[in-house]
Amino acid sequence: MKLVDGHSHLFHAPASADNLKIGVSEIEGFDAALLVQTLDQAGLSLVQTMPQEMSRIQDRWLGSNPLSADIARCVPDRVVAFAGAEPLDRFDALNRARLKEIERAVRETGLKGLLLTPPYGHYYSNDRRVYPFYELAMELDIPVYFHHSHMFGDPKRCPLKYARIWLLDDLVIDFPELRINVEHMGYPWTEELLAIMSRSPNVYTDIAMFVAPYVGRGRPLLLARNLGMAGEYGVLDRVFYGSDYVGESLREYRDLIQRETGHILNKLSGDMERFGYPPLTPQEQQGLLADNVLRLWKR
Repeated sequence: MKLVDGHSHLFHAPASADNLKIGVSEIEGFDAALLVQTLDQAGLSLVQTMPQEMSRIQDRWLGSNPLSADIARCVPDRVVAFAGAEPLDRFDALNRARLKEIERAVRETGLKGLLLTPPYGHYYSNDRRVYPFYELAMELDIPVYFHHSHMFGDPKRCPLKYARIWLLDDLVIDFPELRINVEHMGYPWTEELLAIMSRSPNVYTDIAMFVAPYVGRGRPLLLARNLGMAGEYGVLDRVFYGSDYVGESLREYRDLIQRETGHILNKLSGDMERFGYPPLTPQEQQGLLADNVLRLWKR
């Protein structure tokens, strides 16, 4: 069975905005051959990785855009690398410098998508000042990932008013061809997201942080219910697996992938049946683990 990690931050560690790593030579012990070996051990055909900009409010990033491009350059057949951006600057104006950087990064360094995290940047995704980023994504024909979800920890870091799913409704109306992934099934507004997906064929979602992202933690029963609902809404073919791994440890990453995919393959369907939903068919299981995200990426 083919396996793709459609949402990760592999090798993108937290750092202050003035101390970013821009190449794999700055990652201690980075070894492209070891990365390939680890992906093989985990059964992964492809891993997506992306930086996350949080400089507008928090003055920090996960990784960087140049680093993302360099990771993919080292293992082009196994890594799908995205860019990250905050579309508004510290003065609440369009971040023109980042807009130009994203265009260059996609056209010249081969980055394949864009991550936007409105709650971290304290802006609304339907703010028309942000629209040039969506117009650019359309021009470049790349998908946009959105963090429109709850975040554990300090509420000031990720206010929920910026994460509400209904904010995306304007986007799918104004940009119906824009390919969108809403991370984490839009938790806790999953059914609201599924309703949007049911009439918006270019909107996808991932199940990152639901299975067992950390040993002893996770929401696997909630995942079973949500996937059952996705089936009822007729959008199960646009839901895909992602680890949301953040860090530089290949052993830790491999263990996470094996732990979570083991649950999906061996326990998930049983959990769904406990809620009264039909188990995943082999085709639906393969879609969740690889085929659906490949369709989002046009691969």
